[in-house]
Amino acid sequence: MKYRLLMIASVLALGACNNKADNGNPAVDNEATTAAAPDITLPHLTLQPSDARGYLDKAAAGDSFEIESSQALLKTSKNPAVRSFAKMMVSAHQESSRKLQAAADKLKIAAGSTTLSPDQQQKLDGIKAADAAHVDELYLASQRSIHTDALDLHKHYASDGDTAALKTVAAGIAPVVQKHLDELDKLGRQGDGA
Repeated sequence: MKYRLLMIASVLALGACNNKADNGNPAVDNEATTAAAPDITLPHLTLQPSDARGYLDKAAAGDSFEIESSQALLKTSKNPAVRSFAKMMVSAHQESSRKLQAAADKLKIAAGSTTLSPDQQQKLDGIKAADAAHVDELYLASQRSIHTDALDLHKHYASDGDTAALKTVAAGIAPVVQKHLDELDKLGRQGDGA
């Protein structure tokens, strides 16, 4: 959280610097100065949805990515520890999908869309195209990124969501996602020879 706040402050400071007139000359067009600013993309600095529809869609897409990427990994990887983790991901994310679907059904709203974001699709395509020598590294990196975002999504919705029944589901899913991140840490230590 401190990292995110620091990054936000840095971006705001950069934006303020870009809005100053050139060499104190007020005649310089601030719009042109701002347009020339670099495009800065910050990891995991996305606003999470607080509405039921946004939450369900993002959670469903995340589960879909986890399942599809894990199934793709299982076709290529030879590493027993990574394969075991992938099998756990398929099972766990099928379960969270069932919980979200059940909550949506009770609320009489449509289930979340499983359409992947462009970033998720790019990561999935990379995993599918990777050879056995590189697939584990790509898969584990994508798992770290997607699970970090998912943890933020579920925690945010559990505290700030607009639908009580979904807040309860989100609060139940968040610790499971944290366990997945802990497992990724263990896999990383094993890969480092620890």
